[in-house]
Amino acid sequence: MISKKTQESGDKSINMQAENITVNTGLSISHVKEIALEVFEGNFYKLAGVAKETADQRAKEITEQFLGELSEKNPDSLKASEDPDFQYSLFQVQKEYARSGDKELGDILVDILVDRSKEEERSLLQIVLNESLSIAPKLNGTQLDILACCFNLAYAKRVNIANPQMFADHLNDAVLVFADAVGEMDSNYRHLEYVGCAGIRAGSRDIVKILMQNYKAVFCKGFEREQLSDIAEESPNIWNVIIPCPHNVNLVQARGMDDDIIKTLCEQQAISDENTNKLIQINNGQMMNKQEATDYLKSISPKFEKFLEDMKKSSFKSLDLTSVGIAIAHAHSRKKVGFDADLSIWI
Repeated sequence: MISKKTQESGDKSINMQAENITVNTGLSISHVKEIALEVFEGNFYKLAGVAKETADQRAKEITEQFLGELSEKNPDSLKASEDPDFQYSLFQVQKEYARSGDKELGDILVDILVDRSKEEERSLLQIVLNESLSIAPKLNGTQLDILACCFNLAYAKRVNIANPQMFADHLNDAVLVFADAVGEMDSNYRHLEYVGCAGIRAGSRDIVKILMQNYKAVFCKGFEREQLSDIAEESPNIWNVIIPCPHNVNLVQARGMDDDIIKTLCEQQAISDENTNKLIQINNGQMMNKQEATDYLKSISPKFEKFLEDMKKSSFKSLDLTSVGIAIAHAHSRKKVGFDADLSIWI
């Protein structure tokens, strides 16, 4: 509940209200903290006794956490506290955390708010982040995990994966770490749709094919070096873009994770377009089929078989994330598994 108030003050003071904020002087972290807590005190529900003490303590805790992360990740954005819209966003975070005291929610809200502090203009990203601050508190842990699992699997592609072990680590530690939520009650998916985080489309996505497309090199079975003999006569540098096949030490494969990277590597080695295309054709001719890929994924991930079963009987396979769903999934992934890509890649 936002109350309408008027304030009078002397010189060099700061007047703050959640809907009408005036800043008359430069701000330090201590000033921002003081202001934020005053705004919370003046606008949060009037509670009594232990409930008031608990709410005040939570507001102080989340404010300190935010300022700590802001100082570490984006210290230049302290001036964002002069913006009424941002100050209102901070109050939203305080209010929701004071009500719930949920640490996981608090972490997500702070992460979103730090990103919000970087957006000075009323961009699409700023609008999405503001909306995310009001939607995230409407989700439980299961729903957050569903969003993160879908985001990391279908929307995010790790570009630093260099070998099958790194891929297995990514699959297990950044994707399937969220997978237990996928097979929970289908009402979770309807709720995600209701609050505007996702839509449930008519078709379904093929998870194995997505992984095969995004991480192509992982699913290459390799080929004989002799198959490159003709290419090597014209382009001897071809051997600089060839590596041993991880699945068979007697075979080789192209170095790049996908066709575009192979083309870039060949261009750097002054290999002709014709020979580059020949290499890609040979490489692509030795890919696992879908069943082989599925068996391989099961072999490197204890959770993958159950994940496939849960996905088939749930709406996960048909889930499309909205911009708000992506922003919340991104924040949850960053807090839970250290996801480090910038949100602006997607929004």
